[in-house]
Amino acid sequence: MSDEHTDWHDVATTPDDPNALRGRRVLVMGLGLLGGGVGAARYAVEQGAAEVVVTDLRGEDVLAPSIAQLAGLPIRYVLGRHDVDDFTRADVIVRNPNVRRDSPYLAAAHAAGRRVEMEIAWFFRACRGKIAGVTGTRGKSTTTILLHHILSAAGMRPLLGGNLGNIETLALLPEITPDRWVVLELGNWMLEGLHTIRRSPRLAIFTNLLPDHLNAYDSMADYGEAKTSIFRYQGAEDIALFNADNEYTRSYADEAPGGAVWLYSPEQRVAFRRDMPNETQPFAYADAIRLRGAHNLGNVQAATLAAELIGVAPETIRDAVASFGGVPHRLEVVRELDGVTYVNDSASTAPVAGIAALRSFAEPLVLIAGGNSKNLDFGDFAREAAARAERVIVLKGNASDDFAAAVRAEARALGRADLVSGPYDDFARALAEARVAAQPGAVVLLSPGFTSFGMFLHEFDRGDQFRRLVLAL
Repeated sequence: MSDEHTDWHDVATTPDDPNALRGRRVLVMGLGLLGGGVGAARYAVEQGAAEVVVTDLRGEDVLAPSIAQLAGLPIRYVLGRHDVDDFTRADVIVRNPNVRRDSPYLAAAHAAGRRVEMEIAWFFRACRGKIAGVTGTRGKSTTTILLHHILSAAGMRPLLGGNLGNIETLALLPEITPDRWVVLELGNWMLEGLHTIRRSPRLAIFTNLLPDHLNAYDSMADYGEAKTSIFRYQGAEDIALFNADNEYTRSYADEAPGGAVWLYSPEQRVAFRRDMPNETQPFAYADAIRLRGAHNLGNVQAATLAAELIGVAPETIRDAVASFGGVPHRLEVVRELDGVTYVNDSASTAPVAGIAALRSFAEPLVLIAGGNSKNLDFGDFAREAAARAERVIVLKGNASDDFAAAVRAEARALGRADLVSGPYDDFARALAEARVAAQPGAVVLLSPGFTSFGMFLHEFDRGDQFRRLVLAL
């Protein structure tokens, strides 16, 4: 491994000893609400840690659901703050995926010679089964869940985990046998943790790399490098799939060390091995797809190619694709009421996702958008919204005023009247405004294009609230 990647390694030499936590003082940095911190704390106790401390900047009132899942376990909580002494005293610190690697508390731990790891590293170190990992800026959840759906249809009893929310991935370990597949969605934060232990999945899928998380990374190259652990440490028996139509993933395919490296092109609807680029295989399942949006063709292509490469029969794959209805919070149809369809795309946390959602509908659209920025350019999203939406309902966030102004400017340039309402800090009021604006035959589309923090706990909470409000109409 070249020196250019060593800045990712929190641990110079990582022990593969399965008893690496036994008798150690373990600090979990970031309890969170989506299962990861809970799973790490529980696992540390189960592995015989001498002490387990959980620390989070949020208070007990917010974290109560996660704390309740750990009731009765010998855990000390430090909430609403972090104490540097906890970080310099612990033997092992596990950082939640939402904790930035440049945290001053982690810097103090490093300076004290402490080991800093992530939950996903613990999982990879202990997993006895075959791991299929999926990453990408967009499409990773749909690809992950569809691959799991196909393998389930084939009777392979796969397990599902990773960055999907409300799944304790470490809790899967007792169910895993050497011949069993585990399908994981792996976001950039988790993949930082795989650089630490220099491990990659047996099967890796890289759907694309698009502008995102630039408030946490120095550049697109830096952001992309976080994700490269999905393939960088593969061996001769491993498989890697890359989107040939994305300039970043196409170039990563040249670097992949795996024994079977494939590229797939949603635009050309073909796939080919890296070492045999002229021997293309046509995509055979397009007519079975039920999902909205041209972008989903690539997700289905990636999942079906992966399934073929691990031996699933084409007829099983076709039936599974035809029965797959999609993923919660990703162009999820919630209901139809008074001739209006309500669609939950709350997982749209970047402008590129909002653009893809808008392009997925020919019907008149009432768009609910806005939120907090990740230092991403939203100009194209505003332009698309001004061109395609009948009305744009803006939710409150630190980027919402600027986004609303941009939509208004783009609408004026198109000779259209003011499309914008808001920003609203009351979700029910925003939805009521959307309902008034939507005529029969229209779609009310929640596709924010921004992160959710502020009004909501996370994007899943935002989508859940939308679903509840819509079903109560």
